[in-house]
Amino acid sequence: MPTLPSGEFSFTIPPTDLSRGLRTSRRNPRNVKYLTKCEGAVGLDSILQVLSNLNLSRIDTALITDPFPYPQMFVFTNTIVVCGETEIYELVAGSLVSVLAGLAVGIIWSAIDLYDFIYMSNGAVAVIRRAEDKVWQVTTAQPIAGAICNFNGQIFIGAPGVDQS
Repeated sequence: MPTLPSGEFSFTIPPTDLSRGLRTSRRNPRNVKYLTKCEGAVGLDSILQVLSNLNLSRIDTALITDPFPYPQMFVFTNTIVVCGETEIYELVAGSLVSVLAGLAVGIIWSAIDLYDFIYMSNGAVAVIRRAEDKVWQVTTAQPIAGAICNFNGQIFIGAPGVDQS
């Protein structure tokens, strides 16, 4: 495979190999021509595209002036949420609408969605979006989390500072 002076190279994957997709298990036999890893690309409209080729400017986040790593974007089942350091926005009719402001500063946001119910935390505050009326609120009924994961329908929450005794 020739390498350009800039260090770039190109490698063509035949369409038949690309259509097989990612391997289903680490235990697949060698040379079965499944892809093993996908980094820096996403599938969009049944085509694998690099992130730089996607039009990521569809949502205007100019009103969020917080430093890196903000804004954070969560694409959920029924809505898109964009978070600043202390404010949460929901995408409504193509524009961002502030749904909660003045939240405590924490670490980056973690979130899960169960269709219309959303639970988020930044390690300093826990926030929910109620499914029945889609209203956002700070909650003390849920733990403040540093990490949240939905693993096959089981919700795991890493809650720092919670005494388990």
